[in-house]
Amino acid sequence: MSERLIEVTDDTFEERVLEPQTPVLVAFVAAWCAPCRELRSRLSALAAARDALQVALCDVDLNPATADKYGVRGMPTLVLFVGASMESSRVGALSTTQLEGWLDAQLTS
Repeated sequence: MSERLIEVTDDTFEERVLEPQTPVLVAFVAAWCAPCRELRSRLSALAAARDALQVALCDVDLNPATADKYGVRGMPTLVLFVGASMESSRVGALSTTQLEGWLDAQLTS
């Protein structure tokens, strides 16, 4: 896992996602989810390429309270947090182009 790609849990979510001043993209994933595994390498590359964005993974099977709190029903679910606010979300394993386009639209608006 990339140093910039972090894992968050029910216990660390607030500290690692809601408290930072930089935007945080959280990917809600599951070990059994094939599209989640495919997305992981794209997220790792994204984390390495964007200094102004933190990228985090949250395993829904190990952290059900956080997944429930944010209404995660399908995997992977991507949620962009800016400050303590949930700004936008997408469901599905986006391509690199889709992922970058979605983030650019959210972060420049």
